[in-house]
Amino acid sequence: MSKWTEIPGWDLPSPENNARCERFQPDHFSNNGIKMGVRYYKNPSGKKGLPLVLFLHGADTCGTDNVGQIALHDVGTIFADPDWQSEHPCHILAPQYAKGEHWALPPVTEYTYELTMHYADLFQADKSRLYVYGYSAGGIGIFSLLKQYPVFAAAIPICGATEDSAMDDLLRTPMWLYHAEDDRMVSPDTFEIVYYKMPHIGSNVIYDRMCRLGHSDIHYTRIPKGEMMEKYHLHPHCTWVLMGEDREAKEWLFQHSLS
Repeated sequence: MSKWTEIPGWDLPSPENNARCERFQPDHFSNNGIKMGVRYYKNPSGKKGLPLVLFLHGADTCGTDNVGQIALHDVGTIFADPDWQSEHPCHILAPQYAKGEHWALPPVTEYTYELTMHYADLFQADKSRLYVYGYSAGGIGIFSLLKQYPVFAAAIPICGATEDSAMDDLLRTPMWLYHAEDDRMVSPDTFEIVYYKMPHIGSNVIYDRMCRLGHSDIHYTRIPKGEMMEKYHLHPHCTWVLMGEDREAKEWLFQHSLS
């Protein structure tokens, strides 16, 4: 058992997640000295031009086992559910970064973009309907991707944050934010990430900034202080559980395409 699963209220996978994990295939991607494990779900219909969903895991599932990124929580497999696939057929990509790396480190951000485009070509996906979602470290990585690579039609960053720079670049992508007010692992306000040694802003600040800048399509599910534990019996950081059950947010994601 990892240090994460020993945290009171930490999310653990449901029995249904095991069946969804079995629908994913193992793979790896290498480029410029970086190697990353990948789990992918390729829609079995054989149809060309389906959407591709990129999922970025949190720091609790980093490593080289190429399993934990979808096995530890339900959220990484939600779009592989048979009912969802029957209504919204798509491909799913779930890479895993190794310890000591991070989605938001420049080489890994570039690598993640290259990996996404590689599988989009391999699966003959619709490149106007590339979606990205992820939690914690994955949420932080999403903002780095969106600032540098305007290829995603929409994004759902869960309990994420970003450096307070190049914020105008986020105006290009529709976003739906998720965060709990009492999350202290990734604050929804302003804080410092130790290995960056520079201020980061969480969802509260990002949302307010985007609204002031005139973002045309941004939503925010802001969980009030205490509600995660009192109502859902979950640690305040585990807002990915609520997002995974939010039909409206998932439908919103799939309504978008790049013009």
